[in-house]
Amino acid sequence: MKHLSPFGLVGLCAGVLACPWPVTAHPGGVDANGCHYERSTGKNWQDTYHCHEQKPASRDSGAPVKKSRENICHDAGSPNYSKLQYFVSYQSMKQCTTSGGRPYRH
Repeated sequence: MKHLSPFGLVGLCAGVLACPWPVTAHPGGVDANGCHYERSTGKNWQDTYHCHEQKPASRDSGAPVKKSRENICHDAGSPNYSKLQYFVSYQSMKQCTTSGGRPYRH
């Protein structure tokens, strides 16, 4: 078995580092906001909700409950309910919180 010289090893390392590495997205889908939860960090996954896609404003303005991109569930009693443009609509607060959202604190 032939051994690499120190110069050969340095050249090999430089060649490997110079090669472009393929960029891949992490696994997992996104919700209607173009966002998802990062569950691989080992932290509380509700704190790691983030967005990858720019989505158009939601059209279901009369949804009973709206989950914002900040992962907060807003019902009609929330002062931000009518101002939300980017949200996932739900039929109940329970459905929204079950999806990982947290209720708006009045």
